Amino acid sequence: MLIRDVCSLALYCQKCGSIHIHDVPYFSAERRTELYCESCGHEKARLLRLGKGRVAVEASCVVCGTENRFVYALHRLRHVGLEKIYCMTDHFELGYIGRRRRIEELMRFNQEEFEALHPHDGKNFIEKQRILLEALNRVHDMARDGDIVCPCGGEELTADIRGSYIVLECERCGSFCVLRAENAGDLEKLRFGVGLRAPSRA
Repeated sequence: MLIRDVCSLALYCQKCGSIHIHDVPYFSAERRTELYCESCGHEKARLLRLGKGRVAVEASCVVCGTENRFVYALHRLRHVGLEKIYCMTDHFELGYIGRRRRIEELMRFNQEEFEALHPHDGKNFIEKQRILLEALNRVHDMARDGDIVCPCGGEELTADIRGSYIVLECERCGSFCVLRAENAGDLEKLRFGVGLRAPSRA
């Protein structure tokens, strides 16, 4: 008799943006398992055995900082073909859970769709995601270290992802900055600082 893994889990690394597939075993003596990025070693998620045939996936969202916790019944996961996992706060896509084959098919489809829409773009879909997340992490680090301050003196900033851009806005006066995050050159520009400008007045 062949005992298969219940399902597979693929999460975008919230540090470097890479995505890899991990198998979730039905039988395991481990109560807690950390899942690490195969590219940069960053912890992507925690897999917890809760008893009563349940498992929890804990994963953070780099966009809003939410610590997400998703609880699944193992008997249900055995029948899940594919589900997308979203941050519970801002609905940012974190990854996928389901059958390995279905996840691989979706990742290939995303790649093909991206290439069809951007035939002259040498960077692929996964690379775009990686650059966007890395840019967002750099902006967070700069804000944490006090390297981004609005001319009005405000330090409370919001960051919003819009396509391949990050929009920073001062909560005090509304000044903003639009940062492109499409390629390695855009990441390099972040080293030279971020400047906010006042909103236009009607």
